[in-house]
Amino acid sequence: MKSWTVIPAMGVLSAAAVIAVTRDPFAIGAAGLAGAALAGAVRALSGDAPASLVAAALVPLLVLASFAEHQLVALTPCLSIAAIAWTVIELSRATKSPLVAMLPAAIAAVLDPAAVALFMIAGARLVTAPWNRPRWAIAMPIAGGLAVMLAVIAGGASDGSLGALGLRWFGPAHVIDAPALASNLGSSLGPLTAVAAIAGLALIAKLRLAEVAIATCAVGALLVDLRAGHTGAATLGIAGLAAALAIGRFAQTIRMPPLQAVAGATVAMMLLLPSAWTVISR
Repeated sequence: MKSWTVIPAMGVLSAAAVIAVTRDPFAIGAAGLAGAALAGAVRALSGDAPASLVAAALVPLLVLASFAEHQLVALTPCLSIAAIAWTVIELSRATKSPLVAMLPAAIAAVLDPAAVALFMIAGARLVTAPWNRPRWAIAMPIAGGLAVMLAVIAGGASDGSLGALGLRWFGPAHVIDAPALASNLGSSLGPLTAVAAIAGLALIAKLRLAEVAIATCAVGALLVDLRAGHTGAATLGIAGLAAALAIGRFAQTIRMPPLQAVAGATVAMMLLLPSAWTVISR
């Protein structure tokens, strides 16, 4: 079986899985896109080893189970995570057309301010990639930087047109402090997923654009959560992606490929069961 088949397979499985919690066809379709994109992102960053494929199969289920647990299985959260993961895929691959990454980056930035820096990173790819770039390419990272500044200002504004933009883009503000945010993260993710996510973020601390994109989204998600007063979809999605990458890297330390798959699947079930059980028990 070709390793790439895990991507459409997880897209179909993800769409089928969320039927248990929603009948909205747009949400179901977006969940399928999110599942496929998340699986593709893990495969793009971890390779084709058995452990990596187990991690690619885990990440959509883990993220969507977290979404279902927090009642976030809807069009916008699922589509924003799909766009973030799609951007990571495009940034991780060698391509002669880096313009492709701009589309999902723009979608992610519009849907979730936590991902607004993706447009700047994808714009930087336009300038640095080895291709026959047009003259206007330099404007893209500049526009991305301006978008980040706009998000910071709008997120902090309380009135006027910028305040209205912040309310529309970020949602209502219920600012909390860092200890409260840490407590929210611990209860939302669970201790195992939280530890795995931290390990995953540490493992991808590299100066490659795909890894930088994940790190900036993680920081953006935490800042958005500080303003919102609760754990948002971007945080759950990035945490699930980072946790899956950590599981894949951990299982790859085992030399025998069959045991890699067994170890990865075992750890994956430990992370997935708490959220899945919460959803099932409702």
